Parts: sequence; C-alpha cells; structure tokens
Amino acid sequence: MKIQRDRFQHSEGYVLAYEVTVPDVIESPYLHILFHGFSRIEKHVPPVFARKQWKQAAASVCLSFSDPIHLHSTDSCCGWFLLGEEEFVPHMYRLRETLLVRHRLKGTVWHGLSSGGYAALKHCMRAGGDDLAFVISPHDDPAVLPQWEQEAMPFAHLPGMAAPEKTTDIIADWSAPGSGRYLHALVSEKDSYFALEHLRPIMRALKGSPGARAVMLRDGRGHGFIKDADYDAQLQEAVRAWERHRARATASSTTTTTTAVSVAE
Repeated sequence: MKIQRDRFQHSEGYVLAYEVTVPDVIESPYLHILFHGFSRIEKHVPPVFARKQWKQAAASVCLSFSDPIHLHSTDSCCGWFLLGEEEFVPHMYRLRETLLVRHRLKGTVWHGLSSGGYAALKHCMRAGGDDLAFVISPHDDPAVLPQWEQEAMPFAHLPGMAAPEKTTDIIADWSAPGSGRYLHALVSEKDSYFALEHLRPIMRALKGSPGARAVMLRDGRGHGFIKDADYDAQLQEAVRAWERHRARATASSTTTTTTAVSVAE
C-alpha cells in the first residue's frame, strides 16, 4: 500500500490536507473520495481523515480530505469544508481527474457522514461526473443546525469562508436528461431530526428520481453511528444500483443521439 500525504495552500494561509492511498493491487474500478464529519479534535492530531469502513477499502484507490478548519482553529469541530473553498475546489477536482486517469478508473464514489455528507453530495454534483454520492445523514441547510452558531458563526468573517448553501439548491439539476449521477443516502433508525429536517427535503427535491435512493437502517443507533457491516453492505448495493442507472443513462443518451442524427439525415 502506497500512502501519500500532501496539502494545498490558500492565499490566506489556510491548508487543505489530503491523503491518497493506493493498494499494490487495485481491485475497485472506482476512485473513493472521503469527507469526514464532526470530529472532536482534542482526541485527534489534525489533519483528520475519515475512517474507511468497507471491506474493499484496502484494495481501492482512496482520496481523503481533512476540513481546513482543523488546522486553522482548535475551537471548531465541524466546518462543512467551507473554509477556503473558492481556491481549494479547483485543486480538489484536478487531483480527482489526475487519479482517475493515472489509475484508469471509471468513476468516483463520494463518501461523507453528516457535514461530510453535505460536502460529498455538493462536490459529487459540481465535479461534473456521472458519479455516486454515498452519504449518511447529509445536511440540507447547515445554517439551521443547532451547532452552526457555535461551530461556524465565529469563523464567518474569515476571508475565503464560503457561505452555506442549501443542498436542495445545489442539486437542482441532479436528474438532468442523460445524467448518470446516483445518490444513495442512509440514515440511522434513531436519527429522526436529520431524517425529517434534512434528508426528507433532499429526497422531495429529487421528486422520485431514479437516480436517488434513501434507506433507513433498522440499527437502533443515532446520528453519526453506523455499523461497519451496514456500511459495507449498503455501499455494495449502492454501487450496483449506480452501475445500472449509469448504463441506462448512457443507453438513453446514445439512442437520443442516434435518433437525432437519423432525423437530420
């Protein structure tokens, strides 16, 4: 296993740390990008990276990002990856493209839990690929969360701090004709606030799209907790559903193109 850690530097001095892990034998045809959620940084030494919770992680190319807020302040545990976004995002997307080409991968799975789920879903949409967002209890509007005032407001004045956007606005074109994007969202059984106030608006905005599915885990757990076995099983199912959806989208696009050419002739 090859492990590379590096960082992107912002003009204001912020740092986006990342880690790339490449197995000796790559079995997954996908790049897995991971965003962590709330992290009690007094228990960690930043940068903080999401835990890889599925069986094939060790055989997959993985790219993990650490929220820049952790290396800027010890007073925030949850930053939604907003600090320095305007400069960091182009670097993130170029790195994604480099890894896809270098390892001959055919798509990206964006992972994230809670605030990490918010980031994963946003970047899955904006990176422009027919990718999979595999998210757990993603936020719709971060600014309505109880922790926003404590975790984000004290840093809102910082240069380069992006404003929070509603996920429902970000994904307005999620199901555009020909799109092979797929959302597989999970919520734990006792995570009712996020199920009702965040995941439900996201799913309603998608209006029954075949490119989205939400699953409630009957696991007796609350926010931020998921069994490794559930993560693994749900990820496998998500990838299968995404592959089917992307194949249909490709076939539909090919048929439409062929029809248009025939009519023009």
